[in-house]
Parts: sequence; structure tokens; C-alpha cells
Amino acid sequence: MAEEKSDREIYRAYLDNTRRSEELQCEIMKGAREGEDVCVLLLKACRAISAMTGSNVFAEQVERSLRAVYGEALEVHKPLEVELKEAEERLEKIRKAEAACEESDMKEAMHNAVRSQEAKIRHLKEILES
Repeated sequence: MAEEKSDREIYRAYLDNTRRSEELQCEIMKGAREGEDVCVLLLKACRAISAMTGSNVFAEQVERSLRAVYGEALEVHKPLEVELKEAEERLEKIRKAEAACEESDMKEAMHNAVRSQEAKIRHLKEILES
């Protein structure tokens, strides 16, 4: 019974990854036709490859490298804009969780995370404005 459930879970993950890969391929084709930024297209392609292989490691490594090299070092704006958007979304989620939290040590950890995200956002905005 447990093996049967595990097989179903594996198959479900396979179907989810296949669906996600197909969605990303469509987004890439549409983006290429519409002149979407090549950096964004590359990230989508890497996510599609990761979905096909069932491992997010590849896409995560490429994204970190793009942000570090093209964003921070070369100051190409698109990777920094993507990182800024993600940081702002994280900040919003952390603030909501902090407001709802009643446990003092957890609230303190979330407060520290808020400060960290705010600093990251300031840093990214400074680079983008320069």
C-alpha cells in the first residue's frame, strides 16, 4: 500500500513537472515573439530544464550566477529588477506573518528578517538608480 502511494506521488510530481515545463516553453515562445528581455527568457528556459529533470538546483544556480555577475558586478538592470521584485514580495509576506505572530522569539526573528529585506531592497534600489 505504501509503495503504491509512493508510486502515485512520483507520477503526480512527474505530471506536475511536465505541465510546468510545457507552460514555461509557451511563455518562452510568446516572450521571444514579444521581445521580452533575454535574461528573463534564459531564466525561464533554465526553470523549464529544471522541471524536466525534476531538480531545481540547475535553475537556482544559474539564477544566482546571473544576479551576481550580471546584476551586482556588471550592473545589468533586469536581474536586479527581478531580485528587487522578489525581495519586495518576501518583505510583504514576512511583515504579514510578523503582524500575526504572537510568539516573542518568532516575532523577533521575523522582525530581523524584515530589517534584512529592507536593507537588501535599499541596496538594490541604489544600484538601479545609479
